[in-house]
Amino acid sequence: MMSKMRALLLTESYLPWLGGVEKHISGILPRLEKAGVTVEIISRKTLLKQKNQIKYLTLLQIWWQLAKKIKSIAAAEVILVHDVFIYYWPFALLFPHKKIITTFHGYEKVFPIPRKNIFYKQLAQKFSACTISIGSYINKYYQLSDKNNFISYGAVELNSDAKKSTQKTKNSFLFLGRLEKDTGLTIFLEFLEILKTKKVDFSATFCGDGELRKICSTYGETLGFVNPQSHLRRSENCFAGGYLSILEAMAARNFVLSAYNNPLKKDYLLNSPFGSRIASAGNGVELYQAWQKLRARPQLLSENLQLAKEHNFQKLADLYLQCIQTNTTQKQK
Repeated sequence: MMSKMRALLLTESYLPWLGGVEKHISGILPRLEKAGVTVEIISRKTLLKQKNQIKYLTLLQIWWQLAKKIKSIAAAEVILVHDVFIYYWPFALLFPHKKIITTFHGYEKVFPIPRKNIFYKQLAQKFSACTISIGSYINKYYQLSDKNNFISYGAVELNSDAKKSTQKTKNSFLFLGRLEKDTGLTIFLEFLEILKTKKVDFSATFCGDGELRKICSTYGETLGFVNPQSHLRRSENCFAGGYLSILEAMAARNFVLSAYNNPLKKDYLLNSPFGSRIASAGNGVELYQAWQKLRARPQLLSENLQLAKEHNFQKLADLYLQCIQTNTTQKQK
C-alpha cells in the first residue's frame, strides 16, 4: 500500500448515470482507495446540475463552477481526468507542477474527426504526466505520442455467475448501447432482416435508447438503459459496440457481434485483442457470414471468458497506481 494521497477526478458524468466511462471509474475507485488514494469526483453533470446552460458559453460556466472548488484542486496531489481535459485546462496553467493523468476513452462519434477534437487530446497529452488510451486506435487517429502513454482496453467485473454454465435461449440476440446509427445498429438491423428472410426463428432484446428505438421495437423488446447482466446470462449472442460491452458479453459466454461504418471503427474492432474473436463487418450480409463462422467455433466461448478474466479491474487500477507513483516512457499493451 502506498502512502496516503489525495486525488481529484474530473469526468463528464458519474453514477447513477450508466455508461462505459462511469463503469470504468466505479471499477477502479475502490481499488485506488484501498491502495491509499482518496478520490474526490467532480462531474459536469453535478457542476451544472441546477444551472441553466447557455449555448456557446457552457465551457465558461464549467470553468466558473470549477473555480469555486479551487480549494479541492489545490489540495489534490494528482488530477485524474477522464476525457474532459479542456475543463481543467485553466487550472493546469494555474498549478503547473500538479500531476495530471488523463484517460482517453473514445472518439466523438463523428468521422472524420474534427480538427478541434484532435487538438483537445493533443493539448491534454502535452499537460499530462501520463496518459492512458482505451484502444490503440486513439493514438493513431488523434496523432498522439507513445511517450508516457499506456494502451488499455478497459476492464469487466466478473461475478460468481460467470463461473456457472447457464441455459441460453437459442438464436437469442441482445443489443447493448445507444440506439443510434454510429453504433453500427443499422448494420445489426440488416443482419436481423437477413435472419427473417432465411426464416430463422430468433428473438431480439435492445438494452439502450436513442433515435432508432421505434424501428428496433419492430424486431424485439426495447428496454432503455438498464443493467444488462440478467439479459446477458440468458442470451446466446450479443451485438456490442464498445470494448466494455464486448468484455461483458464474453464474460457471459455470448457469441459477440459488432459492426463498423468507417475506417476508424474498423481499426477500433480489428486492431484489438478481440478482433479475431468476434463477428464484425461493414454490412449485414458480411456480418451474417461472419456470425456463421463464429458459431462453428464453440471453443471460443471458454477462451473468451478467460480473456475477460484477464481484463479485470485490479489490473486496470494497478495501471493507474503505476502512473500515479512514477512517470514512464514505455508504451504498454
